[in-house]
Amino acid sequence: MAFLKDVPDLRAQPMREIIYEHLRKAIVYGELKADAYFTDQEIADEFGVSRTPAREALQKLESNGYIERVPMKGNRVCGLTAYELAHSFSIRKALETLAVKYSATRITEDELARMSDILDDLDAVFQGNLPKDRMLDELFPLIKIFNELAFGACKSQRIIESVWAQREIFDRYRVMRLVLPNRVERSIARRRALYEAFRSHNAEAACAIWAEHLDESFAIWREKSGFAKELEGFHFF
Repeated sequence: MAFLKDVPDLRAQPMREIIYEHLRKAIVYGELKADAYFTDQEIADEFGVSRTPAREALQKLESNGYIERVPMKGNRVCGLTAYELAHSFSIRKALETLAVKYSATRITEDELARMSDILDDLDAVFQGNLPKDRMLDELFPLIKIFNELAFGACKSQRIIESVWAQREIFDRYRVMRLVLPNRVERSIARRRALYEAFRSHNAEAACAIWAEHLDESFAIWREKSGFAKELEGFHFF
């Protein structure tokens, strides 16, 4: 039963890790959708391995909240409720504001120069009179590069990994595709303001700018996602 694409070469790493990472990405990017079911044996067969590494990979997926074991049915891909996704927004805010505070104190001149170049590219795309869909397609990768620079400058691998682990959840639910079209100009302007805070090594200003950015992201997502009524009493900290 072939239900995954591009199963990787299993010789490079421990099998359980390759299986885990491939399944995790399949879930994050929607190849394996919420409420899909599969068995341990199907995964073992798909990757051409025994059930032991397949089971170990699935146990790790379960412990990290990607799947749940359902008696007599197998493994179910978990979805997130509106409240769980809203809490993930709060986790993002806590992690990302911490990251940019450290980045403001640790960013190098080389990183600032690269960040300035990306901001110029963002401005050029925004002012290029492109059809909206094409403009967004060109903005998304540039914004990702900017974000990688902004968070990576904190120089803490643990913080960086935690930030991107949370952001993967939002990739899965295509949140950025919902938010960015509603504030393209402000999104670029806030990143330029963040860059200026980094240039002056002002950690508190960087934190405030990014907190405001994420507050607005949450408000747009809550309204545009259809969850406004369900999240009426939710406090976004």
